[in-house]
Amino acid sequence: MMTTNHTSPNIWVISDGTMGMEVQSLGLAEALTDHPHLIRLTLPRLARLFPRLAKSGLLPLPRVLRQAVAEHGLPDVVITTGRRHAGLSLMMRRFGRGKIKTIHIQNPRLPATWFDWLIVPSHDKIRGENILVTLGSLNRMASLMSQKFEMPDAVKAIQGRKIVVMIGGSNIRYQVHEQDYYRFGELLANVAAMTQSALILIPSRRALANAVEVMKAPLAETRHWWWDSTTPNPYPWILNAGDAIIVTADSVNMTSEAAAMGKSVHIAELRPESGRVALFHKVMEEAGYTKPLSRISLYHFFMHNENRLDETTRIAHLLKPQIMPSSGDKT
Repeated sequence: MMTTNHTSPNIWVISDGTMGMEVQSLGLAEALTDHPHLIRLTLPRLARLFPRLAKSGLLPLPRVLRQAVAEHGLPDVVITTGRRHAGLSLMMRRFGRGKIKTIHIQNPRLPATWFDWLIVPSHDKIRGENILVTLGSLNRMASLMSQKFEMPDAVKAIQGRKIVVMIGGSNIRYQVHEQDYYRFGELLANVAAMTQSALILIPSRRALANAVEVMKAPLAETRHWWWDSTTPNPYPWILNAGDAIIVTADSVNMTSEAAAMGKSVHIAELRPESGRVALFHKVMEEAGYTKPLSRISLYHFFMHNENRLDETTRIAHLLKPQIMPSSGDKT
């Protein structure tokens, strides 16, 4: 096993490539160290379905992780996100025999003491001594927005006020259909007319494949620009181009990222929300980060928002003193 001298923590992000989860782990890792290692692998089925087996040592460490140890050295910290990745966190903690700290984001529905730290959103009621609570989801906004990105020429050519619209879709709570996108298109056309604005529309991976086609008719008389997925993804830099932001309510991640911009953020429901996601939006509104689009105020629509949500930086500040490696070599 290779030996390394650490002046900053050796941090791994372990992921199966699911962007909504990976981005949270990467955001925190980038806030903790300059050079985190992203380790992607196909999740072992038993570890995903039965993470308690990983805790007991009955599951072998995947070859990809053993190879990563040989290449990068034993990590100081492993970061994972989502219940499906909890077993990998437990495997690495056992493999490290006390030398690896584990940070798991989101409720793993396992005893909190099996991890060094859990990071959970406030709308999840789990609490404990090693649990850090965030208002929204962690993200990479701080690191990404510091990078230069050239806006598409068509966006730069749009005159006057612009509203960036982040469009989601179906999830485990409900299915979004064509008529939902058609109604949303009508709503956006009305908002654009009332505010005398152009729309910049960015569909997410979850948006219906023909959402653009469905919304074409209600937006026919509205100045707008679609990202058509054939050019580099302008998100999240495109948020800089908007004077206000509209986000569909299905995505906690997109809402949290929009709330980091210091702009007026409006939440639109493709389908009614309930449960923990509805509670999340209620908390975000009460904290002054968002407003429901259903209660539009023309006077406040473009008002600058001094409240910038940056839970990633806050959590990193709390964790840094506890994860800095001791001086000397580590084998």
